[in-house]
Amino acid sequence: MRDWIRSWGFGPRLLVALSSGVIQALGAPPDGWLLGHFIGLVPLLLVLDRPGLPARSAFWLGLAGGLGIGLVGFPWIAEMLVRFARVPVWVGGLGLIGFSVWQAIPYGLFGIGLAYGPVKGWLGRIWPAFLFAGLQSIWPNLFPYTALLGLAERPEFLQLAEIGGVPLLEWVFVFLATLLARAVMAPNVLSAGRDLLGAALIPPLLFVYGTLRMEAVEADFQNAPRIQIGVIQPNIPIGTMSTVARMERLTGPSQAAAAAGAEMIVWPEAGTYPYQVDRPHRRDARVGSGRVLARHRLPTLFGAPSRAAGERFGYNSAYLLEPNGEIVGQYDKVHLVPFGESIPIVDPDWVTEWIPQIAHHYAGVGPARFVVPLKDSEVSEVAVGPLICYEDILPSYVREVSDQPGGIELFVNLTIDAWYGDSAEPWEHLALAQIRSIEHRIPMVRSVSTGVSAFVDPTGRLVEAIPLRPVAPETLDEFPAEWFVAEVPIRRNTERAPTLYARFGWLWGPLCLVISAAVIIPAWAKRPRQVPRD
Repeated sequence: MRDWIRSWGFGPRLLVALSSGVIQALGAPPDGWLLGHFIGLVPLLLVLDRPGLPARSAFWLGLAGGLGIGLVGFPWIAEMLVRFARVPVWVGGLGLIGFSVWQAIPYGLFGIGLAYGPVKGWLGRIWPAFLFAGLQSIWPNLFPYTALLGLAERPEFLQLAEIGGVPLLEWVFVFLATLLARAVMAPNVLSAGRDLLGAALIPPLLFVYGTLRMEAVEADFQNAPRIQIGVIQPNIPIGTMSTVARMERLTGPSQAAAAAGAEMIVWPEAGTYPYQVDRPHRRDARVGSGRVLARHRLPTLFGAPSRAAGERFGYNSAYLLEPNGEIVGQYDKVHLVPFGESIPIVDPDWVTEWIPQIAHHYAGVGPARFVVPLKDSEVSEVAVGPLICYEDILPSYVREVSDQPGGIELFVNLTIDAWYGDSAEPWEHLALAQIRSIEHRIPMVRSVSTGVSAFVDPTGRLVEAIPLRPVAPETLDEFPAEWFVAEVPIRRNTERAPTLYARFGWLWGPLCLVISAAVIIPAWAKRPRQVPRD
């Protein structure tokens, strides 16, 4: 087997490497292929196992191995650019290709590292895992992701995230794939059996650990006080819709949720609430149907565009509104979507003057902590960490939110994912957000304009959800506004009881990179200067 695989020409090896990314992409939600996470990297590792492989060839094989993930798993990137930045379709296609290539570069560097790094003994088996996790942890992806995001549908396999975050999970799965590849390329049956046995033990051990850990966390939260949160999914599409109709889809479900026992209401981010508010915004000042509290009298966390008098650009903001109409908390989104909410590099004034349809906002200065007072509840107040849009998939920023003085007991995400149409993006977004709850062991509620709105418990399990609704201006009658009341346990405070990940586990990725450098530099120094052409 080994000699046959090594006899392949560069073209066939390139196609096999590309299949590696495709297999990994097939594991993405919704309804991802679970096995793809366990075997997806194996084809790439097989074609990189070639003595004297030139660095240039290793890079291109690695790049192909990562390219399929973007092209197959993230086609919604093109639709986002067309809808969000309002570019032509062909530009959206080029954007998808550019995104996929950029996302695949760490795989190319991974290929070079394997070509120069150790290949024998135990070091040759664990080295690829350190290299991969280290490279992924430092690469500045536009939309931070992991090829393991589909495991959110089986959170038993994700529980190590509370120890070392996504880099530790990636380390385990790359180690597993390396053992499988070594078994295929083994020179004898004994060696193949040893590697195959090691690989076969990892999934059940990971599953058993995850199951036991989830049971322990659930037991810890079993007797925790609970609050009732009304999560509103108004099913407001991108496109023309009257302000009265928008407000009806927000206030009507809020009234119903309040009648069902909700103690707090959550609306999606700016763009669903149809009014721009002045800065500073101090009161629920709109009259009649334009008021947030027009039909309920509960603490409400809602998104709204805001702008100060005389300023050219505004903010994507979230506000905490008390039942008396007072605004007691404000948060401005810090991480803006490039080209959709912010114009990077060049002067935004110049760009918006020539292309008025491109939006630009000012960024906020940092995270916020909202203390929500509750009446007639099991708890008098709850400390909330607000996150807007894709901020809930940014591990480092979510860690900043959880590290605030006083701590956080609940993450609340306000999102509009309608820009991506009826695609996998809302499910992938949700999957990445689920990992944040595992990392910090606190629950999260998400109010999303057209889905997927959800309540995620501290084990990362999806407790309640409203699915994605492909609503458009012409199909409004088919998709009325929806809501649910989540019974959310409040037990853990991130300041008083931080997880291992929050304390120092987040350093696992950088540590992997340091270990990789310590291994590859001596190996590279000993490598012959001249290598055969591929």
